Parts: sequence; structure tokens; C-alpha cells
Amino acid sequence: MQKFDAIIIGAGQSGMPLAKKIGSLGKKVALIEKRVVGGTCINDGCSPTKTMVASARVAHLVSRASDFGIEVPNYSVDQKKIKARKDHIVELFRGGAEKALVKAENVTIIIGMARFTDCRKVEVIHEGKVIEELEAEHVFIDTGAQPIIPNVEGIEEVPYLNSTTIMELEETPEHLVIMGGGYIGLEFAQMFRRFGSQVTILDNGPRLVPKEDEDVCEEVSRIFQEEGISTSFNSNVVKVSKDGPKLEVTYIKEGQKETVHGSHLLVAVGRRPSTDKLQLEKSNIETDEKGDILVDEYHETSCKGVFALGDVVGETPFTHMAYHDAHTVFKCVYEKEKISKVDRLMPYCIFIDPQLARVGLNEQQAKEKGIPYEVGKYWMKHAGRPLEVDEKRGFFKVLVNPENRMILGATILSIDGGEIIATIQMAMLGGITAEVIQHLPIAHPTLAENLNNVMGMIGKDNK
Repeated sequence: MQKFDAIIIGAGQSGMPLAKKIGSLGKKVALIEKRVVGGTCINDGCSPTKTMVASARVAHLVSRASDFGIEVPNYSVDQKKIKARKDHIVELFRGGAEKALVKAENVTIIIGMARFTDCRKVEVIHEGKVIEELEAEHVFIDTGAQPIIPNVEGIEEVPYLNSTTIMELEETPEHLVIMGGGYIGLEFAQMFRRFGSQVTILDNGPRLVPKEDEDVCEEVSRIFQEEGISTSFNSNVVKVSKDGPKLEVTYIKEGQKETVHGSHLLVAVGRRPSTDKLQLEKSNIETDEKGDILVDEYHETSCKGVFALGDVVGETPFTHMAYHDAHTVFKCVYEKEKISKVDRLMPYCIFIDPQLARVGLNEQQAKEKGIPYEVGKYWMKHAGRPLEVDEKRGFFKVLVNPENRMILGATILSIDGGEIIATIQMAMLGGITAEVIQHLPIAHPTLAENLNNVMGMIGKDNK
């Protein structure tokens, strides 16, 4: 039994920075990773998908070249080169992460699958054998999440894709059928449509982006329709089968059985926490019905001294929040500074085009909470910079407190929306009012200067 000061399970966007921080204190750290370092973000999520999104955007711009007075008579999409570029970026990022960990002080990297044998005791399995037995004063779980494969008739008998395997394709699908209209499904839908695929989304919900406001859904739906992406809502997939060289997907809509045939099937119905192999029952660590590890406001589990961070907790499944978890947990455990995860101001950005970014409350959340608000909305079709670059889809939208004029939240559906949301996030944290932003001299001509405009539209109608 080897003794460490800290055991970290999972070398993802919480585990890696946390290992380095703890090791820098002179404490012995065991970092256990069953696959490769970097977690979902570097290997399966942010880095590869956004690299491919960039390729898809280039294809889209080339297809629109004549709109800018540039003629490109013939162009083609090379899926093998797109994959090769994606692989290069992943290897670059992963290599950088590995080098940083190797250089880190007092960090021992162990490759294998970790599972609990007691509250703060862990064994590591590699190729079916126990290779290490470890114990520590503190254990940190950062095992992330994995794609959900629904219990649909025939699903295991057909060559379906998930959010990882679809990026390994070296050919462009003729017709991509997507089960699930969530954020992951939307990114891949637009991406492969721009690569030249016919795309059909089947979603069992009533509309796209259900967590966003109705007007956001309407604009995203219009954009997808404009790009030729087919969507079918309230559609519950019940069977998948082979029909010659194609796949047949059967679904129930409004009580009627319907089918769609495609060359490829992407299953993107959500993700579940990677907790099933951890033997949590031996450590008395509690989970909910989905398998998410239950933690208090400081990320401590029901087993004292054991903490869970990142996607495995299930509350904030974003890389930047996992990274922030590492910061707050380190502060809590090693610097005795209690930073609660409750009510953190959580920004996020969905990399459809235009980008969909949000921070704070939207209208439906404000209504649910009974919080009074006023709305400002400014359409990009009226904005200078978007008109100049011919990217005029979407809008800026803000909610403010009617009394003190502080910003309650914002939704940015716009080119580079993720960059703009950070400015609003800082304004919210700094207590800057809508009026201050409205009259701020922002560089012209930029996208950011439309913050002047949207603040000036609070309480007004702008169509």
C-alpha cells in the first residue's frame, strides 16, 4: 500500500491543474488516468470539435464567396485532411499537457483504471490486474462523463456514431441522421451540413435549445432551416435497423410511426457521469439516480476527505467550470479559504455559427424565480460591424434589474458571441450598470460597440 498526500482520479481539466498545484506545495500526488491525459476537452470535446468547426466555417465562407465579390468556381471538401488537421491539434495540445505534467514537482502519473476499496483507498487496474494499491489523506475524483447510448431496439446491431467516433470519419456522410437536438447534436449538424452532408435531426423535445428563451430558439431554428438542416421535434426513436447499405431509423411522432433513411447515424442524446467502474459503494460515496456524485457546496462527497470535480458532478458540464473547480477546491483544502460553488456566475458558449453564448439569467429563468427585469435586444442586422462582414444573423439580448440597473444576464447569438459574453460577465461581477455601458466609448467599428446599442434598447421594442 503506497501512501500519498493526494490521489487524483482522472487527468482532465480539473485533475491536471490540481495535481500541479498540490505538487507545488511539496506534497506527494498520485495522478491516475485510464486512457490519455487531457480529458474530454483535449481528446474528444473542445479541441477536436472546434478545430473541425473551423474547417466547416471555411467551407461555408467559400460557398458564400460570391457574396463578397470573390468567385471560387470549384472547391471540394477533403474529410481526410479535416481529420488529419484535427488529429494534429489534439496531439499538439495533449503533448503540451503531458510535458507539463512530467515537469510538475512531486506528481506521479499512473496509467490504469482506478477503483475504491475503502473511503480514501484506491487500487489501480491495468490489463485486468491490480498494479497499485494507494491511500491518501485526500482523494479527488475527476473522471468526467461519457455519451449515453439509449435503449433503442436494434441500436447495438448497427454501426452508429457517438460524439467521439464521428470525428474519426474519413468520408463525408451522404445523409447524417442525428438522434438528439442538444448542444452537441447542433454543433455536428451544422458542421456536417457545411461539409456537404444532408442532415436530419430527430429530437424528442418540442424545440431546439429548450434551456434558452423562445426567441433564441426561433432564431436558431431559422438559421438551421436557412442552411438546409431538417429538424423533427417530439420524435421518439424506437428502432434502428440496416436497410441495405443505409440505416433505417423509425420514430413515433404525434402517435404516428415514421421512418427516415440515412447513410450514418449519430447518437447525441446526452452524457452520463463516468462513475460505474469506481466501486463507489465501497467508499460510501453517494450518487443520484443518474450516477452523478453528490457533493456539498465545497465539492466534498459523503466520504470525508474525498472530493468530486468537473463533469462527474453533473451540474456544470463545461471545461472552464471544471478548471475553476480545481481552483476553488485547492483553495478550500490547502489554503483553508472557503469558496462556495453555489451561485457562481457561469458563462458558456455553444459553437454553432453564429455562436450562442450566455451568462446569468435569461427570461424564462427570471420568470420562474419571480425576479423582476427589463429587456434590451439589438438585432445584428442593424449593427455596423456585422453588416460590413456580412454576418448579420442573431442578436444581443440583456436583462437588467429595473431598480438598480445592474445586469442580471445576457444572451449573445452573434458572430464571436463567446468573446462578447466575457465582457458582460466582467461587468456583472464589477457591478457596472447598463447606463455606464450604454455611454462607454467603445472602439469603432467593432462588434463590442453594440453593447452601447443593446443597453440603449432596454425597455424599447426593436425588431
